[in-house]
Amino acid sequence: MKEIREINHSAAYASFCSLANGAFPGLNADQWLQGHIEETPSESLYGLFKGNDLVAGMRTFLFEMNLNQTTIAVGGVGMLAVDLLHKKEGNAYQLIKYFYELNKSNGHHLVMLYPFNVAFYKRMGFGMGTQVYQYYVSPSSFQDFSRKEHLEHLNYEDRELILDCYNRVYQKTHGMTKRSSTERELNRPFNFGKVVGFKRGDQILGYALYEGKGKDLYIHELFFETREAIEELSTFLHQQTDQFKRIIINANHDDLIHFVRSPESGLNTMLDTAPSVDNKHMVNLGVGVMYRVIDCKGLLVELYEKKHRFGSVSLTIMFDIKDDLQDDESKNFTVTFSHGEIQHFHEQSVDTVVQMDISDFSSMIMGAVSFRSLNKWGKAEISNPACVNQVNDLFRTHERPVCTKAF
Repeated sequence: MKEIREINHSAAYASFCSLANGAFPGLNADQWLQGHIEETPSESLYGLFKGNDLVAGMRTFLFEMNLNQTTIAVGGVGMLAVDLLHKKEGNAYQLIKYFYELNKSNGHHLVMLYPFNVAFYKRMGFGMGTQVYQYYVSPSSFQDFSRKEHLEHLNYEDRELILDCYNRVYQKTHGMTKRSSTERELNRPFNFGKVVGFKRGDQILGYALYEGKGKDLYIHELFFETREAIEELSTFLHQQTDQFKRIIINANHDDLIHFVRSPESGLNTMLDTAPSVDNKHMVNLGVGVMYRVIDCKGLLVELYEKKHRFGSVSLTIMFDIKDDLQDDESKNFTVTFSHGEIQHFHEQSVDTVVQMDISDFSSMIMGAVSFRSLNKWGKAEISNPACVNQVNDLFRTHERPVCTKAF
């Protein structure tokens, strides 16, 4: 018999750290994990035990997320690890199901994770979410605006101002999670490099967290609130030409290719296919966070209670969501929108029926993919094709989701 229970004492911490270090070489969990979990109420550890033996474990999180300008609580899971002797026994599957139930019982309707295997989590109902664009840009590609008088190197005395800047960006950015004012979170930027910021009075309006490695300059974070701030930060990056060959930046959007003079990476990795030849490589593209709605109706009810707006469309839809892990009430329901606001969930005559898998619904609700695209590729069915554009507009977000939180 196996049992899942919270890990909250020293002996179990040691077992979990050994498990995690085996699954993630170089993690050194025993050097930091126990103290971090105990000082952070929004994080917990759970283990799957066979008797007294820990055979698998996970680290859970609770985030405050900006869902297209509406704040909701979102669960997160990371460090999912299985003992090498107990693989292929369904242990990871059991932990993820427990993670769903844990969040659902606490009234959370959306969860997210970084996948170790996309196909595994698609089967668990997670949909593709953020994309990670990795840029390799010459410093000279950043424009020199001939001014940087507001830039200065930031230090520990500026920790609260850096956090305030980040959280103001969070308030405006779909998908981002809020950062808390804990010692670990306040100190975190200085654990990865140096910080240069645009400072005016008692506010930081933009900053870059950077680290030099040989001829490469890594930008671990780049946030800004004003055009003036990014122009001065651009000048700073432009002036690194003499020391660094390229600047490496990860981002969830492709906006940067329109800001720099040339987004070419200089890498020769594009293959020629007729009739297109000599394409220039710009970015490497990776999978970021995946999202999973664990209660479809519950999430829409929460957004209704928070007066969330879905564009300006008026429409009544019956959703038929394929989700083998959830009950019928959460995945089969009718919802009426009036000028972009949910009016009610009563059964009545509908304008259209929409059928789709929970993984695709999760991607759509996060604005990672449009309903029109899902319908085009046969991933979503609609009984009234005349309503495709209206459904598309209901769930369209102004930007794709951004997630800068590593967990």
